Amino acid sequence: MKTKSLALGFLTVLSVTSLSLAQQNSGMTNTGSTNMVGKESKSEFDRQNKKGAAAVSAISAGNAKLSSADQDLMMQVAKGGMMQLEVSKAALQKTSNNEVRELAQAEVDEQTGLSAKLKEIASAKGVTLPSEPDAETQAMVSKMQGMSGMELDRMYVQESGVNGHEKLDKVMSMVKSNASDPALKDVAKAAHPLVKTHLKVSKEVLNKMAGSSGMGSK
Repeated sequence: MKTKSLALGFLTVLSVTSLSLAQQNSGMTNTGSTNMVGKESKSEFDRQNKKGAAAVSAISAGNAKLSSADQDLMMQVAKGGMMQLEVSKAALQKTSNNEVRELAQAEVDEQTGLSAKLKEIASAKGVTLPSEPDAETQAMVSKMQGMSGMELDRMYVQESGVNGHEKLDKVMSMVKSNASDPALKDVAKAAHPLVKTHLKVSKEVLNKMAGSSGMGSK
C-alpha cells in the first residue's frame, strides 16, 4: 500500500509540475508571439515596413530653397522622428516582449531611413537640422533606462507607439496640406501610411497588454 501511495504521490507531483510549466510557457507566449505584431502577421507587418522604406528612399531632394514655413514643418518632422528613434533604441535594449521588440525595431528602421532622407533634403536646400535629441526626449530615454519588464513595455508602447505616432500623424497631415516644397510633401506622402500602420499596431499591442494584465492580476 505504501508503495502504491508513494507512486501515486509522485505522479501527482509530476502532473502539478507539468501543469505549472505549461502555464509558465503560456505566460511566455502572452509576452508576444513571434508570428504576430498586434493583429498583423509578422510577414505583413514586415511587408508594409519595407514598402514604406522604399517610398521614402525614392524621394528626390531637389535644390529649391525652403520657405520659413516649410523649414518649420521640416523641423517638426525631424524632431518627432528623432524622439521616436531614440526611445525605440532604448526599448530595444531592454524589452523581452517579442511584439514590443518587433515594433521598436520597425520604428528604428523607419526613423533611420526618414532621418537620412531629411538630412539629404536639408543638405540640398541649405537647412541645418538638429543633431541631438531635445531635453524631452533625453528625459524619456533616461526614465526608460530605469524601468524593466511590463512597466517599460507599457511606457514605450503608450508614449512612442501611440502618443508619438498620434503627433506624427498630425504633423504629416499638416505637411501634406500646407507645405509648398515638393520634396517635403513627398516625404509626408511616403511616410504617412507607415505612421498610421505603426499607430494602429501599437494600439493593438497595448490592448493585448491590458488583457494579459487583467487575466494575470490577483
